[in-house]
Amino acid sequence: MRRFSESPEIRVRFPRPQIIKLSRLLDMEYKPSEIADEIGVSPWVVYNTYLHAGCPHRREKSGQIWIHGLSFAAWARSVNAADKKKPYSLQSDEAWCLKCNQVVKMLDAHERKLKSNLVMIYGQCSICGGKVNRLASGKEKK
Repeated sequence: MRRFSESPEIRVRFPRPQIIKLSRLLDMEYKPSEIADEIGVSPWVVYNTYLHAGCPHRREKSGQIWIHGLSFAAWARSVNAADKKKPYSLQSDEAWCLKCNQVVKMLDAHERKLKSNLVMIYGQCSICGGKVNRLASGKEKK
């Protein structure tokens, strides 16, 4: 069985409802179960995910864990901000294939004008052969 200490990196994501609930946290120390109640997750998530991912906490000699509310909120927001990726700009002959779940080159690309400044570029996926399409501005060439 793989333990958390053996994993190279634990990725933490906070959905929007949890990010909104972070504003409820006060300038005081919480037990992990209290943090879990405040943001709406299981205490297991706090113990086995957040603490292992680097959540700021203090451990007493007795083993009791305390998490400062405002420090946790700042950490969670910084983790979420770091997780956002830079937008990928597609080349004129690329599209996102839903079957392959990745950006692929389009084969036999055609374009169809939808509006004065909107063009639909469509073709075949170079990997699976499925249909792929994407919208582009009317100024972009195929």
